[in-house]
Amino acid sequence: MKQQQTDAMAWDLALAARMRTTGMKFNQIAVVFGLSPDTVHCRLDPDYRRKRAEAKLARCQPVAHGFRRYDDRVTRAEFAARLAELPHDDRDLTARVLGDPVFARSAAAKAAVPTAARNITLPRLLILGDR
Repeated sequence: MKQQQTDAMAWDLALAARMRTTGMKFNQIAVVFGLSPDTVHCRLDPDYRRKRAEAKLARCQPVAHGFRRYDDRVTRAEFAARLAELPHDDRDLTARVLGDPVFARSAAAKAAVPTAARNITLPRLLILGDR
């Protein structure tokens, strides 16, 4: 049944494309197929569909003045790099269920780091003849 619907849709699109090349307008083609003119326009013109989707996105998600809209998708390489930064989870089932932290993130692991590695020493500066 689904294959028949797909075949019929492909035939309708091919017929609609031929109708458009003969000079018929989108609203005339829409009447023939029982669709809205905008639906016919979107199906026959992918650029129109893309522009319309971008315009809809801009209307639905306003951006404050002075800000730009950025694509917040993460690439697979970025995801893999961030995943590699996570410490190995060696907790048992009880520790996971009860919410014990991974040892590398615990206070005991932070306390085990030598104090010299935690402290940053800056060179002493002479200020106004201070000796």
